[in-house]
This record gives sequence, C-alpha cells and structure tokens, in this order.
Amino acid sequence: MTCHLLPLVILDFTIVIYLRSTRTESGGQVRSFSCVILSCLLVFLVQGVSAFTVSSIFIDPPGTLDPGDPVNISYTVYAASGVAFPSYDNLQFVTELNDPVWRYTIAVNGVKNVRPLEGGRVLTISGFELSYQNRDEVIVTVSLAGQVPSGWAPGANRTLVRIQELDARGYVIPYSVVVIDRLIGQPTPTPTPSIGTLSVTSTPSGADVYIDNAYKGLTPVSIGAIPNGNHALLVKLDGYQDYLRTVPVMGDTQGISASLVLKPTPTITTVPPTGSVTLPQTPAGGYGSLVVTTSPPGAQVYVDNALKGITPATIPGLPAGTHALLLKMDGFEDLSTTITITAGQTADYATGLSAIPKTPGFEAIAAFLSLGILLLARKSR
Repeated sequence: MTCHLLPLVILDFTIVIYLRSTRTESGGQVRSFSCVILSCLLVFLVQGVSAFTVSSIFIDPPGTLDPGDPVNISYTVYAASGVAFPSYDNLQFVTELNDPVWRYTIAVNGVKNVRPLEGGRVLTISGFELSYQNRDEVIVTVSLAGQVPSGWAPGANRTLVRIQELDARGYVIPYSVVVIDRLIGQPTPTPTPSIGTLSVTSTPSGADVYIDNAYKGLTPVSIGAIPNGNHALLVKLDGYQDYLRTVPVMGDTQGISASLVLKPTPTITTVPPTGSVTLPQTPAGGYGSLVVTTSPPGAQVYVDNALKGITPATIPGLPAGTHALLLKMDGFEDLSTTITITAGQTADYATGLSAIPKTPGFEAIAAFLSLGILLLARKSR
C-alpha cells in the first residue's frame, strides 16, 4: 500500500513545475497548466488508497444473530506488505458489542508478539508499533469476544467491528474504513399465555353466566384467568331458553354475544266470570308482543281474562292469533275489544277511557227539597 508521504512529494513536485512554467511562453504555460491539473488528480487518487487490508474474517455463530447472543469475531489485518504503515497514523478497532474483550498479535516477518487482553469498545494500535521498512511484512491478528446488545432492533444489518485508520490529528481517514457486520434476527417469540378472557353479552342483558357450572355474574361481564382449553358456557334468563355452547380458550380474549330466545308460553285454562264471553284463540305458530297505552294511564290490562299489567304495559310472549283484551279502571267504564297478534311482531293498542257519569247524591236531593219548601211557604202567604 502507498505511504501517506507520497502525496506530499507529488504536491511539492507539482508546485515546482508550476513555478517553472511561469517563465515560458504563453503556449508553454498552457501545457504546464495541464500538467499541474494532472498532478493534482494524481495526489487525490494516491490519497484514496488505504494503508492496510483486511482478510480471513470469521464470525461464530455463523448466520443470523439474535439480540443477547454471545459472538466471537476474528480477522487478519495486513498493516504493511511492500509499503510501510505510516508511523504518524494509528490503526483503530471499534465495536458496539457489550462486554468486549480484545486479543491481538503483531507478527513482523513471521515473528509473533502476543499482546495482553484489553477491554472496552475501542482498541487503538499506535503507528510506531506498525511502522517498519517497506520490505517488512507486518500482520495483526485480532479476535474479539462480546455479546449482541439486547436493545438492537431485529431485521437489519448491524456493525460488529469497524476497522479504520486515524491520521496524525486523530481524525478517521474515511476511505480506510472497513466494516464487519451481520444481520440481526427476530427475538425469541413471546410464549402463548396459559390463560385467557371471555367477554360475554346477551340480548336482553342481565342474564346469569356460568363457566363450567360456576357462576360468573350478570351480562355484560368480562371473565378473566380462564385456563386454556374447552369450557362450557351457560347463559340463563327467566322466561328465555338457556344458551349453551362450548368455547375454546387459547390465551386470548374472546367476545361472546348470546341472543336469547323466549320460552313458549304454556296454555292456561281459566274459568270466565259470569256474563263474560270467551273468544276462541286461533293458533298461528310463534309468539308476538302487545303494547297497551291508555288515557289516563293506570288501567288494568286483561288478555284472555288474565291480568297482564297496568297501563302503559308491554306484554311479551303472546301466541300468534286473536285475543280478548279488557281494560278496567275505577271511575271509568270497562273497555272490551279483541286484538290480533302476529308472530315475531309487536302490536300497539292505544285508547282513551270514558268516565262514568255521576248520579245526584243526598246533597242534591236536600237542595231540591229546600227549594220546594220555600216555594210552598210563599204560596201560603
């Protein structure tokens, strides 16, 4: 490799040529100026040559490295082979590995000099240790042991060792840098949790929830710490059919939505009061609902002679077909009619109640009598 003194010699030689060219004729000045430009280009080209080469790079383990892995790196630096290493430059090794330990040997013409172990992320060898005559061969054998930082992000190449030459001022010579890098792989996958969570809702809400026959609360409810595996889920609500299914849990969070179905309304035989008429029901299959409102509110609602509530009232689970509706309220006339229920639908019935006319009481009769007595008294005069 070319010594760094060579550019200075070429530059001095170029200056001398330029000074001599100023004494020639104008045509000679043009030729000399071209020589100056060529000489300057040679200076930059010579400066772009590194004073060392690197070979025999080995990394253990081979292949992709993972964060936290221990790693061993070895390589050989030919600091001088035909051209001496500059005595005023330094050879430097830089690593980003954790807990680095350096071992290196300097061999001059086959005679090895083993140096003691060194720690730290930077190892610098002075040019005075590497500078010999041009005919001498100087070889540096380096091994580095360290650990891949756990904070390195996977999926990219990271620099394990940077080999570089420093000039007399301690600055890195850019064209001298040699990088030893390696791809950092994915970290060890996080193990699957051994428990999971079930989030249970129902329509309508307020249903009891059981997991493996153990009561867990009312819907909506979130149930955690459920061991992985298959579990029996039961959702119960009065008036509705039970919701039962097997739920697999695999360390995750699942949402279960239970749509509850009304139970069939049992047939009830009632004895109608004297004078009332029982209308036959026409089964149509399925069930519906009835909403009854009155003005004023507060009337008792009878469906097929069975009390179902006080207005305003919502009556679910009525078999599809025709039903007798009776509304009763003190001070108002009874209202009797029929309604038709359609399966899967809600029928609305709204009406106003008629007040019962009041008959004259004792006070009215007494007033009429008093008025009659007064009239008779006047006639007798």
